[in-house]
Amino acid sequence: MTGLLKKLSFRTGQSRKITYYRPPIYDKDDYGVESNSVVSNEINVPNVNAYIRNIVDKDYVVERGGHTITGKARIYLPNLTTLKNYPNLNQDTNNLFNDITGFDTLIDYDRTVYAVPVSSNTGWAAGTMDASFSGEGYGGTTLTATFGAIPVSGTFTYTNAGINILESDRLTFQLKASGTLYFKGVNVYASGTTAAWKYGINASSTSSNVLIPTGSWLTVDIPYTSGTSLSSIYKDGIRYGFSVTQGASWKNGIFALNNLEFDVSGASTELYLKNLKFYKSSEWSVHRVNDYNDEYMVFDCVRTTGVRDKIRRAYGTKYNTP
Repeated sequence: MTGLLKKLSFRTGQSRKITYYRPPIYDKDDYGVESNSVVSNEINVPNVNAYIRNIVDKDYVVERGGHTITGKARIYLPNLTTLKNYPNLNQDTNNLFNDITGFDTLIDYDRTVYAVPVSSNTGWAAGTMDASFSGEGYGGTTLTATFGAIPVSGTFTYTNAGINILESDRLTFQLKASGTLYFKGVNVYASGTTAAWKYGINASSTSSNVLIPTGSWLTVDIPYTSGTSLSSIYKDGIRYGFSVTQGASWKNGIFALNNLEFDVSGASTELYLKNLKFYKSSEWSVHRVNDYNDEYMVFDCVRTTGVRDKIRRAYGTKYNTP
């Protein structure tokens, strides 16, 4: 099934990679009421092969009753044994994953809102790191950041003020290093340069700093939306907890990108960065198992996706404001 999905990806847009997301599970008191104590962390795993057969992509008649866009799809995934051979879903390292069950979320790619250029050093600059940049690595599709010996920890930035990122709700990119280098976080500054305009995704502790691999690519796929406080990066089945902070002026209103700030730790090494983009996602909620066999699994899913962009743009920073 996995081989078939790969072949279909070259022939149809219906076969692609999605992100599997299961929200955290909270503890309950003696009365069955959920508390704020997490007993099982969220699972956020990108690069899962899937075949998506849309039945209804967006139903605006249903939407008229509120502001939720709904749709229906049948989503095919490799069998459970194959899924558990994925490094991030292997139960030898990730004992949080058992099975895909009702109301788990399959996050699909809707469209690119802004792809950050990595083919040259235009817009890239050293922040607090001693860094130089080139777009020559891997055929011009990858940015190479070369770090000096001092300092061993700091930031580097990409700036392109005024680029629209309103419609995006997720940020994704891939990382690889030539030596010992840790990823500590990324900050998005929208419509301003101060901390009030910052949307930060940063390691919640030193132990959550992610050692960037030197052989394979590490895929980071994280939310870029209001109401988020926690996120996760999985590497080889191990979860690294990241805290999400939003400045007082950062809202789901009219805003454009000002700059991106990456936080890393390492010296005298190179970082390779590709497929960096803000995108709009389609979130499919699993409602029914349609078929389950030795070859594949079929899930009937419903799409329930956020707010209407035209209303967000019209109302600006007053949208969803009490």
